[in-house]
Amino acid sequence: MYNVNIMEKRELTDEQRRILKQALWDLNLSPEEFLDIIEGRSARKWPDRAFCVARLLESVNWFKIVKVVEPRVLCKLWQDAKKHVRFKEIKEGMDFACRVLQ
Repeated sequence: MYNVNIMEKRELTDEQRRILKQALWDLNLSPEEFLDIIEGRSARKWPDRAFCVARLLESVNWFKIVKVVEPRVLCKLWQDAKKHVRFKEIKEGMDFACRVLQ
């Protein structure tokens, strides 16, 4: 399901593309470009990796997100992304998930 080496570019399924598009409503990025930022294959000044993780968490249901991005990857990025998340429930949920996944 997940690509073991996140630095290796992977082909997205139609479902994964649809999932990522939910977070791109005001960003001029393809789903592949967005995922490249999250997985560290592309570095941008804006949107940066932390912002993209936060946007994904705020825009897409957790059970859909994990069809695209391995939860441990999200947890590694969580401390930086947390400052961009506006919703207390998402912050608490991610804090819990990352504690459980340690």
